[in-house]
Amino acid sequence: MAKPEYDKAMYRLTTIICRLNIGEALDVKELAADFGVTPRTIQKDLNERLSHLPIERREEDGRYHFMGDYHLRGTNEPDAILVADLIAAMIRNVDAEYTKIADNFLKGRSFSTSCFLFHLNLEDISSYSDLFRLLNQAVALRQQVGFTYCNNQGESKEYTAHPYRLANLKGFWYLLAYDLRIKRLKSFYLKKIESPIIHPGNYQVDSDLMEELENFSDEIFSPWVCEDCRTVKLQISGKAQIYLKRNLPAALTIESEDDDSLLASMEYFADSEVLALVKQWLPDIVIFDNQLLTAKLKAELDYYWDDVLPV
Repeated sequence: MAKPEYDKAMYRLTTIICRLNIGEALDVKELAADFGVTPRTIQKDLNERLSHLPIERREEDGRYHFMGDYHLRGTNEPDAILVADLIAAMIRNVDAEYTKIADNFLKGRSFSTSCFLFHLNLEDISSYSDLFRLLNQAVALRQQVGFTYCNNQGESKEYTAHPYRLANLKGFWYLLAYDLRIKRLKSFYLKKIESPIIHPGNYQVDSDLMEELENFSDEIFSPWVCEDCRTVKLQISGKAQIYLKRNLPAALTIESEDDDSLLASMEYFADSEVLALVKQWLPDIVIFDNQLLTAKLKAELDYYWDDVLPV
């Protein structure tokens, strides 16, 4: 199968950059012959597509080269440069300060994020950078950690855990760690972790947990890792039926349908996952077979109607 035109252009541009980077002076006609394009295309590459780089034309022979001692640090392999560009552009979504560091060790120039634009909708953790670095170190060195964690009910508990991954789930950052008290893998929302302590020594990696993490990463639909997974039936109609059928979330499975509605099962770990979906599509989603969830939904709606809405 032939490569798409944009693939050919990307390969051509990165190859030109690499050859310039190792000190070559390039001739337009020779490049055109090498890549099977017209000299006009190469001229456009040098004058427009690569205009952010200090490339100049020598008067004596018309060849193009980098000005002065300019040099892009790092690898000279085109594919590796492309990967480095992608990494640097994605790092910008984690923390703006990290972009400067990435530019320094990936390329040494701001070029490293000039080709790509990402909007990954990641939450801002710039004020938690010390915690982020500390937990990253604990994961990398397999060090046991202790910390205080405040749950959704406002209760603070002390935890001792083996940290396995820092994970971004649906835009939010979590620590995936093995809770030594209950002997299972759990997710901890990063911004609710307080007073972390790194314990001396290293823990032994559990191969079964590693496999569990790999399987989990293949099909993520909830940040509540390894809690008790449950299933609820939902009757979906109206606009919710039209939208969700076309954009089916990973947690939903359609069991049956007719012209007026569909019956779906939803896997969930926390009640709030179900309630959030139902409230988003009121009145088009009805909880079909769970009285506890129905009562919770009614209580939340009653509270909103009686106590939150202005009289």
